[in-house]
Amino acid sequence: MGRSRRIRNTVLYTQHRKLNCGSAARAAGKVLRPGLFVGVIWAAGICCAGLLSAETGGPTSVHVLVKDAETGQPISQARLTLEFHEAGDLKKLKRPKFHSYSAKTNPQGRYRFPDIPRGSVRLVVTAERHQTFSKWFEVDKENPLFEVRLKKPQPLL
Repeated sequence: MGRSRRIRNTVLYTQHRKLNCGSAARAAGKVLRPGLFVGVIWAAGICCAGLLSAETGGPTSVHVLVKDAETGQPISQARLTLEFHEAGDLKKLKRPKFHSYSAKTNPQGRYRFPDIPRGSVRLVVTAERHQTFSKWFEVDKENPLFEVRLKKPQPLL
């Protein structure tokens, strides 16, 4: 047998001994197998992800009310766009995603966006004969109401 083959066999045998530690240690249950280690790490990640989602709470509905800034009257058919980044989920192996929902207000100037995750959202509101409104909001409580007052456009000179 050549020298390089002997060295390779010795290295493989040493690695095998480090992983398995012999039958006496295995029988005593003192051997940490690589598969078991990965399983423990995976279970810990699942538990931590569950705790994080419990702390942040589940999705909620976001209510929007659009009114005229001067009169206080509701604005019907105002166009709403709600944008947000949805965080990834370790349990489901989901990547972060960007979402954009569009809708129009009812005759009372209201709309409800269902199942919006907590965190930062951007609301853009446009309506005829009114200035466009855009602002970042923090969704941190259950069923928040965002009241938007739209101003009339600036007169042309």
